[in-house]
Amino acid sequence: MRDGICPKCGHASVHSGRDIPVKASSGNTIPIDFQHHVALDNFVCVSCGYVESYISDKASLERIEKQWPDASKTKRKR
Repeated sequence: MRDGICPKCGHASVHSGRDIPVKASSGNTIPIDFQHHVALDNFVCVSCGYVESYISDKASLERIEKQWPDASKTKRKR
């Protein structure tokens, strides 16, 4: 998706909000813990509507790695 091609429909109609400076104040974040939030870089296919979000801040990725459980080792709640 970051290469400008939608993985769902194959169109080259992907737009990025990665450089929008007001991400944190607009609620475009996810919580890492009770005190920390991290901004998301969003990519949207304007052909089919598919959306992907990424975290580009390396320090936040390291914090998530330390604090969040590994998805492959947790059971899914039903």
